[in-house]
Amino acid sequence: MEREDPLHREILEEHARSPLFQGKLEKFSHTGIWQSEKTGNTCKVELVRSESTIEKIRFSGQGSALSQACASLMCSQLNGMDVLESSHLCRDILQYVELGKEFTPPGDLIVYQTIIRFPDRHDCSLLAWRALKNGLDR
Repeated sequence: MEREDPLHREILEEHARSPLFQGKLEKFSHTGIWQSEKTGNTCKVELVRSESTIEKIRFSGQGSALSQACASLMCSQLNGMDVLESSHLCRDILQYVELGKEFTPPGDLIVYQTIIRFPDRHDCSLLAWRALKNGLDR
């Protein structure tokens, strides 16, 4: 069985080459930061949140191509999403990768079906999600 799905690789490479939602917002209502103890890489997520919706989201930081691609994928999925739904998605992705909890990632987040097969990639792939969790928890 092939361990790496070619479509998943293509999606990740596209987001690594041309990350979406990268940068900073002039004004934001929530921010979260995460620094990996393992690598020292950091990610900052800024978002404008209304009562029920993530209106705008951006990420910045320093990390591997995988961490940047996964941050781009995360922001693409969450931009315009309901806040409660985004919080649940964040929890589900973290539990799927860290604990192996049963879950089918939506849309292009399907790349996590390949990522979970490579434990050495988990830290980088979750950098933005951990930053987001810190921002949503505040």
